[in-house]
Amino acid sequence: MKKIVYYILVMCPFLLLSSCGGDIEMHKPYGENDGKAPGIVKIDSYEKIPGGVKIKFIAPTDEDLLYIKAKYTLDTGNKMEARASLYSDELLIEGFGNTNTKSLVITAVDRMENEGQSITLDVIPGTAACVTAIEEMESSATFGGLVINTVNPNNNMLYIDISTQDPDGKWYLAKTEYTSVNKVKYALRGFDAVEREFRVQVRDKWENKSEVYSTIITPLYEEKLDLTKFKAFPLPGDMSFIDSWGWGLANAFNGNNRWDEMNLAHGNDFNPEEFPVRFTFDMGQLARISRYTYWQRLMQSGAYLYDNGSMKEWEVWGRADLPDQSGSWDGWIKLMDCESIKPSGWLVGSNSEEDIAHARRGEEFDFPMDAPEVRYIRFNVKSTHTGSGLVVFQQLWFYGTPLN
Repeated sequence: MKKIVYYILVMCPFLLLSSCGGDIEMHKPYGENDGKAPGIVKIDSYEKIPGGVKIKFIAPTDEDLLYIKAKYTLDTGNKMEARASLYSDELLIEGFGNTNTKSLVITAVDRMENEGQSITLDVIPGTAACVTAIEEMESSATFGGLVINTVNPNNNMLYIDISTQDPDGKWYLAKTEYTSVNKVKYALRGFDAVEREFRVQVRDKWENKSEVYSTIITPLYEEKLDLTKFKAFPLPGDMSFIDSWGWGLANAFNGNNRWDEMNLAHGNDFNPEEFPVRFTFDMGQLARISRYTYWQRLMQSGAYLYDNGSMKEWEVWGRADLPDQSGSWDGWIKLMDCESIKPSGWLVGSNSEEDIAHARRGEEFDFPMDAPEVRYIRFNVKSTHTGSGLVVFQQLWFYGTPLN
């Protein structure tokens, strides 16, 4: 037995060296080098995409072909390389900031990294997403600031920089919004109801920048409504909350939007048979409401986001006078339809970094500018992200102009 152990101890270093040597060999080109470069790539067609093109090609028939390569230079001066495997007939070229003619150098490469004769292809890329976003941008005044709306048809990652002037007249970057959603809507708030200029510029991940969009806006007066005045106002037919566990509706108005606090408004019925389900509360003040922010359940680094009872589609109703205690909808005014949109579009249970950041900031919903003055609010929940009628959330903060 001792001899066996001794043999193993002696041989281990040699075995490790042998193993390491094998790993090193694995990173070298595999197979015999026939000394022949692969043939020429033939271009079939190309399609414009935002900031680039999608090329259809016919690869050479060499048995040892490994990939097709395109080299090009961006408008920023950065050198780029795109590759397509031997199992594909498409090359994706991205990163251009304008629609001037671009030259691509395309070659075939075999397993021994022999590179075939190159061809040069001139293409006209599609309009960059950051340029489209600025061309389609619209803005308007809102409570406390401005709202910008634009489009991002291909869900490209965009960086939206909004600048304005400080009291000394110096320009500063007030906010950068990161988004890949299809329809971009973003509000910048926190300003007095005084005329001011805002400038917007859109960037992409290749450092391309749009022209500057400028607008002069007079924000509307707004403040955060006093949450201490809010209280549950249950009516017949409303869903109930688990007050016995300390998860009543009052939690939604205590200002606690921190992670891992177990601060929940948690529905009592875990598997209701059908939608809609609803709940009602009293803001304790008559107000012209401008917007509200909704926070999902902020638990375990985002594990429950867009899941576990998080609302997906709902209506917000309101009224100024005391509701009928029968639970009737008579006298209620529909203020808006809302939808919680997951930026990534991924299935339940999988969240991107943008999904988590979006929910962590709180999902914001703007009321129509002509919304009536109200005091009582009723949520009519039509669906959740999981499809279950269970409803769970953490906070609801309302903003606007209090009237009493």
